[in-house]
Amino acid sequence: MALPSFPNPAASARVLIVLSLLFAPWFAPARQSSSQFADIAARAAAARDQQNLPLAIDLYKQAEQVNPSWQEGWWYLGVLQYSSNQYPGAIDAFSHLLQLAPTAVPAMALRGLCEFETGAYDSALRDLDEAVAHGAANEPRNEQIIRFHLALLLAHASRFEDALAQYTALAHLHAEAPDLFVAIGLAGTRSTAFPADISATDRAFYESAGRAGYVFLSGDDEQADRLFTALFAQYPARLGLHFYYGYLLFPHDPSMAGDQFREELALKPTTETQALLALTLIYEGHFSEALEPAQAAYSADPNLHIAQVALGRALAETGDMKRGTELLTGAVQRDPNDLEAHLGLASIYSRTGNREEEARERKACRDLAK
Repeated sequence: MALPSFPNPAASARVLIVLSLLFAPWFAPARQSSSQFADIAARAAAARDQQNLPLAIDLYKQAEQVNPSWQEGWWYLGVLQYSSNQYPGAIDAFSHLLQLAPTAVPAMALRGLCEFETGAYDSALRDLDEAVAHGAANEPRNEQIIRFHLALLLAHASRFEDALAQYTALAHLHAEAPDLFVAIGLAGTRSTAFPADISATDRAFYESAGRAGYVFLSGDDEQADRLFTALFAQYPARLGLHFYYGYLLFPHDPSMAGDQFREELALKPTTETQALLALTLIYEGHFSEALEPAQAAYSADPNLHIAQVALGRALAETGDMKRGTELLTGAVQRDPNDLEAHLGLASIYSRTGNREEEARERKACRDLAK
């Protein structure tokens, strides 16, 4: 499926300028502070329309010196510098605009992309995360580049589940881009590296792993299974590979996911794998069997949220409802959006006859499942 790849930050300035018109409603009307400002602003717009980027950038800078509150000028100055790979200058321009118009989400998104290019990854993650939360990825022409860079940053920050959620959205769009498969493979196998950091020796593995994940996320389970089976044959001792496939399978087929987690644990026991195996056993009704891996995971890392949930559910289902309630209540306090913890509490309150609390937890489950 040959689809357009993601735009490059240095791509056609014409495209960026056309797209920038989509965000015109963010601009407050310019205060015509002087005829000098009006003349410079008109010349800047003419240079921009003529694709004379160096002149347009220089004129927008002059205009902002005369009228620093001109929002449209800061926007175009940022866009033009972004399209010219002048990332520090673009960051400065977008920052000025966001001081004047804090709800200018497109400026926040573009500032995040510029920060990524300068290596300011923490700032880039904050900007892109917030921009997407406020709808920056709702514009189809910008969605792919924004989601891709956000996913890279999420994985780099060890937020692998969130990164895979972004890659799922890209797979549903049938997106293609250089390094997309490598990036998915890195996130799936829990690597914080960027694709550009991967050696030529390892690149083939991550690209193959990412391709298999992309096919799975696109909805072709059978083809994905064939690709993963081939990967297991080619890389039988590769750490993280069985965990990766198990994680993808987990929401759809806990039994198959459990098999993959056991394969991973046979290679190297890890806390997260033990916790996920415990949850798959709970889903299958094997509560006593789930208790051992859940306890092992929680003992190894009491701060691991999924381990706390797994142990809480396993204890409650095997008779220790008091301790199970404590763990699950603590999990909900840490993450009110954890469906598994709410389900566990609803089950406990149902069995103890606490109808009011059961109703509250079941409502929370319904709201989260929407």
